[in-house]
Amino acid sequence: MGLNRSIYVILWIFEVLAIVGLALALMLPVQDYALREFIQWRQHPSSETYQAFLQKRREESTVRLIIALPFGVAAGL
Repeated sequence: MGLNRSIYVILWIFEVLAIVGLALALMLPVQDYALREFIQWRQHPSSETYQAFLQKRREESTVRLIIALPFGVAAGL
């Protein structure tokens, strides 16, 4: 009985950590992901550098979802 309870508690803690990891991966931005493009746009303002910066920011959300996917799978299991 005690072993089943301890396994249940460990799985419950793992579930909570997976949900917290999923929330953080979806909410927190990826640090410095588009920083290089932003600096280039600030130094040389043009539509090309601005479009490169916007594209990199759009990619950041995709990267964030890729990072969050394992946490979501773990939380679902």
